[in-house]
Amino acid sequence: MLQLTIDGKRVEAQEGMTVLEVAGSEGIIIPTLCYHKALGPYGVCRLCIVEAESPSLRRTVVASCALKAREGLVIETATPRIISMRRTLVDLLLSGTVPSSPLKELARTSGILREGFRPERTDQCILCGLCVRVCRDSIGAGALRFAAGEENRYRVAEGIRLEEERCVGCGTCAAVCPVGAIQVKDCAEERDIVVYGETANRLKLESCSCCGAHYAAQKFVDRVLSRIDEELRAGIRKLCSECARRYYAEALTGFFPVEIKKVQRTSGTEQRP
Repeated sequence: MLQLTIDGKRVEAQEGMTVLEVAGSEGIIIPTLCYHKALGPYGVCRLCIVEAESPSLRRTVVASCALKAREGLVIETATPRIISMRRTLVDLLLSGTVPSSPLKELARTSGILREGFRPERTDQCILCGLCVRVCRDSIGAGALRFAAGEENRYRVAEGIRLEEERCVGCGTCAAVCPVGAIQVKDCAEERDIVVYGETANRLKLESCSCCGAHYAAQKFVDRVLSRIDEELRAGIRKLCSECARRYYAEALTGFFPVEIKKVQRTSGTEQRP
């Protein structure tokens, strides 16, 4: 185990852990917007900056999501310098987009009372890249990308674009978005992927073979099934999460679903009311 100090507290860390992970395990809160445990460090929002120092490292400001824990490392998460820099970063985010609830909370905890400048964009996206990365790296669809306007001579990202033919409707992008710029809306037999308040894609929903409820985009289900061996695929049932839990419990315990008044083991040797 590695020994390091965070805000004057001696803590232990396993090899390979980042300072952000170590702090979180000790209940020390470091603000962040672009970090997600399912993805690697990205360091775009820079809100997780800390001051770090060790025998082999001069005191410097660094993103804690990308800094690996090391023996003898000393971390300060809320020095006057760090607080001032975080306040500036939050202020810049407020000036560039319509503030979301998480961003407003960050502004409040940072001591920023005003709403910032009037933003040119009217959406809540902070261009953290979580949706782009999870769609590309975890799902493998690559349906989302950064995009710049035609008049943007420096090709600086101005927003996110969704390619309908690549989108499988899984909704993972909405799940990782820290500010709600992407949403998933299910209505009847269809699912809408809403980006910046507008429907960017509409997909058919798959229905549960047991109860008939719609539970996932057909395109996503087909994608998952295509990655399963053909022999195994033939015996797979398309179930919603509720029916899948009951089905798994029955297979695991040998009991029929609890809705049946008399539940018995498959062997027929035991019964219970």
